[in-house]
Amino acid sequence: MNYTDLFHKSILGCEMMRYALVFIVLMSFFCMSGCHLISPDPAAVMPVEVPDAYVHKVDIDDTPRTGDGTMAGGWWRQFGVEELSELIQTGLDANYDLKVLKAKADQALADVKAEKSGFWPSLDYALEGKRTHSQSKTEGKSAVSDHDHTYSAGLDAEYALDLWGKTRAGVNAAELEYLAARQDLEDGALTLSTDIADTWVDILSVRTRKAVLARQIEANRMTLKLQELRFINGKATALEVSQQREALAQALSAMPLLEKEEKQLINAMGLYLGRTPGAPVAVSAPEFPQTFLTPQPGIPADLLGNRADISAARNRLDAAALDVEAAKADLFPELTLSASAAFSSGTLDLLFRNWVTTLGAALAGPLLDGGERKAEIERTRAVVREKVNTYAKTVANAICEVEDALVSIDRQNAYIELLEQQLTAVQATLQDARVQYLNGQSSYLDYLTAWASLENLERQLISEQATYVKERIALYKVTGWRDTFFKTPATR
Repeated sequence: MNYTDLFHKSILGCEMMRYALVFIVLMSFFCMSGCHLISPDPAAVMPVEVPDAYVHKVDIDDTPRTGDGTMAGGWWRQFGVEELSELIQTGLDANYDLKVLKAKADQALADVKAEKSGFWPSLDYALEGKRTHSQSKTEGKSAVSDHDHTYSAGLDAEYALDLWGKTRAGVNAAELEYLAARQDLEDGALTLSTDIADTWVDILSVRTRKAVLARQIEANRMTLKLQELRFINGKATALEVSQQREALAQALSAMPLLEKEEKQLINAMGLYLGRTPGAPVAVSAPEFPQTFLTPQPGIPADLLGNRADISAARNRLDAAALDVEAAKADLFPELTLSASAAFSSGTLDLLFRNWVTTLGAALAGPLLDGGERKAEIERTRAVVREKVNTYAKTVANAICEVEDALVSIDRQNAYIELLEQQLTAVQATLQDARVQYLNGQSSYLDYLTAWASLENLERQLISEQATYVKERIALYKVTGWRDTFFKTPATR
């Protein structure tokens, strides 16, 4: 290389440095201008007012506390039943709905990574090798063959500067959507855990009612035999025997309904656990627990931080607001830097000695688009209004669910107390009716009526006690369990 070449290359390097300085100054001007030209929309006003306290008050400290409300391992540990813990953990691992929510969260995480790629330049390569064979022949001469080889390679780099924050807004919006998807998963897991617990309580309830009904059927059979003996001895009429047979038949007819209910509950439990109907489900606890810790409802404002569905709605609202910023940025020109290098030669060993490089910058922006970009801004603002009302509705629904749960717990407890009083009264009535019947002071029908009422009340009381347990379980869901089911992977 001679001195003339070095001199020309030095001049070329100085020129490129000068252009680079000019370019940096222009980019700084554009970036500072962009920060002032695009301003975020005013924060949306929530169309729902969160009250300071719940309307309905209820004392939920009437049961002994068996643990801490945030104990490790899940809220269901309050029951102290390992069987229930195993069922819920199996559901969290294998439930189909949760797997769908997990897949959606993974999709949202991939969207975040895709959006973040906009911060980096793209670099593409191309390699090509070509061999050409030609043959020509003229009249009176022999054919002439020719072989030609061509090798080429290329690199193309491109980088779009985020002058107006469009890429940044897209990344932030994608991250918020990912957080919302993770919160959907948490909400789904909490719902699943309470559904499994409810079904478990229902299975134990129906089995307890079956046991009570079996005892009642046996008592009816014994009474029928006694009535038949009394009839033989002339102390009972044929009508009284028939009435007792009717009572036995009525008790027997209730058993298939309980068996149907039990099988359907087992099928539902299997589905929660990710199994097909008919698969065995291990539910063997003798009875559902009557005492366990119920969470304090706190104040309505606690729901904003505790309920995963509310957090998800809030994140989607914030993501929609960022989409407005991205739509605004689309009104301004986009500056793209590009660089390429091309290599070409007829021989492979000289490929990288024959080259051409190109460095460029392109500024492109809209002139006429028929109002498409402004329409997109209007659309994204409408989406924000939609998300605002969705968020408000989610908050209002959550407050309503807690209010309903508090009312249900209070009134269900009062109902059970009255049922117990009614059962005591029916037991006394049954005793009096039996004495009067044996003394000939009343008919056997009066005794059977009191007996049937007692049998129905015994089974109903078990059902209502199960309902009370489930309503206390529901308070965990509607107030939002503070712990998390799944660890959230980092997005960076």
